[in-house]
Amino acid sequence: MPERYYPAPLPQYGLERGPILLKDGRTAFLRPATPADRPLLVELLSRLSPQARSFRFFSEVSPEAGADLLLKQTPGEDKVALLVLFGEPERVIAIGEYVQEGPGADSAEVAFLVDDWFQGKGLGTLLLERLALIAARRGIRRFHAFTLAENHQMLEVFRSSGFNIKTESDSGEVEVEFEIEPNATVVERFELRERIATIASLQPFFRPRGVAVVGASRDPESVGYRVLENLVSNRFAGPVYPVNPAASQVTAGGAQANGEVLVVGSILAYPSVKAIPGPVDLAVITVPPDQVIAAAESCGQRGVRALVVVTVGLCAGQIKSLGEVCRSYGMRLVGPGSLGLVHTHPEVRLAAGLAGMPPRGRLALSSQSGALGLAVLEYAREMGLGISSFVSLGAKADVSSNDLIQFWEDDPETGVILLYIENFGNPRRFARLARRVGRQKPILVVRPGRDPRVEALFQQTGVIRADSLEEVFDTAALLTFQPLPAGPRVALVSNASGPGTLALEALRSGGLEATHFDLGSTATPSQYRETIAQLLADPAYDAVMVLFVPMGFAPTEDVAAALAEARRGETSKTLLACFMTGGRPRVFAGEERVPVYRFPESAARALSLVVQYARWRREPPGEIPDFQPQEELARELVRRAGKGPLEPEATRSLLAAFGIALHGPSTSGPPPSAPLHLKISVQHDSLFGPVLALELVGLPLGSQLLATRITPLTDKDALAMLQALQDHADLSALQDLLLRISRLVEELPEVSEISLSVWAGSEGYWLEGAEILLA
Repeated sequence: MPERYYPAPLPQYGLERGPILLKDGRTAFLRPATPADRPLLVELLSRLSPQARSFRFFSEVSPEAGADLLLKQTPGEDKVALLVLFGEPERVIAIGEYVQEGPGADSAEVAFLVDDWFQGKGLGTLLLERLALIAARRGIRRFHAFTLAENHQMLEVFRSSGFNIKTESDSGEVEVEFEIEPNATVVERFELRERIATIASLQPFFRPRGVAVVGASRDPESVGYRVLENLVSNRFAGPVYPVNPAASQVTAGGAQANGEVLVVGSILAYPSVKAIPGPVDLAVITVPPDQVIAAAESCGQRGVRALVVVTVGLCAGQIKSLGEVCRSYGMRLVGPGSLGLVHTHPEVRLAAGLAGMPPRGRLALSSQSGALGLAVLEYAREMGLGISSFVSLGAKADVSSNDLIQFWEDDPETGVILLYIENFGNPRRFARLARRVGRQKPILVVRPGRDPRVEALFQQTGVIRADSLEEVFDTAALLTFQPLPAGPRVALVSNASGPGTLALEALRSGGLEATHFDLGSTATPSQYRETIAQLLADPAYDAVMVLFVPMGFAPTEDVAAALAEARRGETSKTLLACFMTGGRPRVFAGEERVPVYRFPESAARALSLVVQYARWRREPPGEIPDFQPQEELARELVRRAGKGPLEPEATRSLLAAFGIALHGPSTSGPPPSAPLHLKISVQHDSLFGPVLALELVGLPLGSQLLATRITPLTDKDALAMLQALQDHADLSALQDLLLRISRLVEELPEVSEISLSVWAGSEGYWLEGAEILLA
C-alpha cells in the first residue's frame, strides 16, 4: 500500500474570505488585500512599534512606504496577501503574504505582520496555514522566509506549525525553508488550534460571569420577563441584569436621570447594557426586530462576548447586519430565533432563554427548531435522561452544530451528543469533526427527509442516524446508561412466545445474532434473576435483552427488582429491557440504570444502532493512500484547457497523471472476464463538494445505484462502496480506481463532473470511456 496521504485542513468558512476565531475566542474577518486598503495599512503601521516595523522590513520605514511595499505587485507575479480585520471602526490587525519566486517557480517567499496588541492570539499561525493551503492549490510546493534572529515570535510560528522546517543563520538573519504539503502534524495542529479557539469563543455562553436580559419587562406574559424569570428561578450562579430603556440611570453623584426607577422581577433594571456596573459576558436579546441591531451594537460597545437573540421575524438583511455587528465587536451569536441555551453544571445552572432547567445528566442537545427543542427537553425528562447542556440554534447566523461538537468533545460533563439538524452550513467540515469526535463520544442525529448525500456523510463518519425523535431518544438512553456492546451476539430472555418471536425477528432484522430463552408464561422473578445472571456471565453473549409481559404470575416490580439484582454481579455487558406494561419502571442496579422500553421493536432497533456504532468505533480509522500523482502536470493540463468539456486526449492525459489508464472501447466488446458494466460519476455540489456515485448499468430495468460517498474517500470508504460486488469483481482493483478518482477531484477543484464507463470482473477492470467537465 502506498504511503498515507493527508487531506488539507478544512476551515469552517472560506479559505480566503470569511470569519475567523482568535485564540482567545474573539471573532475577526479574513479577506484578500486590495489597493483600496492602503489607508488601513498606513494606520496599522503607524500603530506599530519601530521594532515591529524593522522585524518586517529589516529597516525602519515610514508607514506610507511600508504600505506601498505590502501592496506592491509585479505584473505576472503570483502574490497573495491576506488581511485580518477587527473592531468598529474596522482596522487591520494582521497581514500575511506570499510571493512566487519567479515565473513558473514552485517556491514562494512568505511573511507576516501582526499588530503589537494582538501578538499571541494565533494570527501568525492562522495566516501561515491559510497561505500554505492557497499556495499548494496553485502549484507552490515550498515556502521560504527571511527573518531577523531576534524575531523570536516569528521563528516560533514556523517551528510550531508542524511543517518540517530547515533553518540557516547568517549575519543575524535566519532563512527558513519548508515543504507546504500537509502532513499528520500539520493537520493535527490545525485542528487543535481550531478547537482551542472555538472552545474559548463558546465559554461566555456556558460559563458567563454575568448575564444581561435586553428587553426585560414587567409584563409576566412578555418574552423578556419569562427569560429573566428563568434565569433567576433556576438559580443562575452569577449576577443577572434586566435592561429596559424606561429605567432611570443613577449618576456618579447619586442623582437620578429623568425617568422611572424601574424594577423587573424584584431586580433593579438598567437603561442600557453600558450602564451595568458589573461584568457581563452574555446578553439575551428579546427586543422587537427593529431594535435588535442597535441592542447588539450597545452590547458590543460594552464588551459583551456572547449574544443569544430570542427575537424572531428578522429579515435576511437584518440577520446579515446582525452577524456583521457581532463580528466587528468580536462577539459570538446564537440565533436569531433561538429559544436560548441551558447549562446544568451545579457551578453554573444557566437557563438563558425560554427553556427551563432539565435534570442534570450526560446528554448534550442541539436543535435548529426552537419549538421542537422544548418538546425534546420535555421528552428527555419523561425518559429520565439528564442533560449536560442544550442549545437552540435558531437561524444559525453564527454558532452552528460544528462549533458545539468541538465544545462538547472536550466537555467532561457530556457523554453523548444529540443533534436535530434541518440543514448544513458546512457539511465537509462536519464530516471531519464527526469522524474525530465520534471516536470518543457517540453523535446521534435526527433529520427530516432522506438525502443520499447526507446519508452517505453519516455512514462515512460513524454518526448514528435515527429515523424519528422516539428512536433517537431510545438510542440515546442505551448509550447514556449502558456500556457499548462488544459484538452483535444477543441473548433474549422472555416469558411470552408471541412477543418473544416479534423481538427475535426485530433483533435479527437489525443484523444481530439473537438467541431466544423462553422462560414460559409462569416465569417467576427468581427464574428471571438466575437466567439473566447466567447470561451476563456467559462469554458467548455481548448483550442481554429482557422481555417481560405481565401474565398474572409475577408482579412487574418484582421482575424489575430481579433484573437489578442480577445486574449487580456483572456490569461490563449491555443490558436492556422491554416491559410491556402500562408504565415503564425505572430499573437501577446501584448507580447504574437499565433502560426500559415499551415495545420490543423499539429496544431491538436501539440495540442494533448501538452495535453498529460500537463496531465502527472499534475498527481503526480508514486511511487515504498517497499514490504520488503528477500534480503539476495535471494542474497545467487543467489551466490550458479552460472551462468546458475536456478534449479526449487531454482527458486521457489527466487520468494518466493520477495513474488511471483509459483503455478505450474494445473492438470485440468487453473482455470476457469483465461481465459487470459500471458507471463511476462525480458531481460537484456547492455544499458537499465532490459527490462520488457508483452505479450498475445495462440492466433490463435500468441502472441501479450501488453507493454514494462524499470525497475524500478513505480506503474503507471505497471498499464499503463495493460490497454489493463481493465475489463478482476484483474489489482491490476497483478500490484503487475509486481512491484515485477521489484524489483527482480533491486536488483539482476545477473538475466539476466526471463520468467513467467501466467493465469489471474477477481479473480487474477495463476503463472503456471517460468524460470530464471543467468549471
